[in-house]
Amino acid sequence: MAEKFDVVVIGGGTAGLVTASGSARLGRRVALIEREALGGDCLWTGCVPTKALVASARLA
Repeated sequence: MAEKFDVVVIGGGTAGLVTASGSARLGRRVALIEREALGGDCLWTGCVPTKALVASARLA
C-alpha cells in the first residue's frame, strides 16, 4: 500500500532536519529520507569543533 506525504525531504543533514521538523509542526505529513546517520557530515565530521576538542582531550 502506497503512503501519501505532503513533504518529502531528501537528506537528514541540518537543513533537512529543520525542514522536516518545521513541516511536521505545521501539520504536514513528512517523509525524511537519509541513508546515513541523521545530522549529516557537518554534525558528525565537519563543522562542529567539539570533535577536535574531544580528540585533543583524549591525547592529554
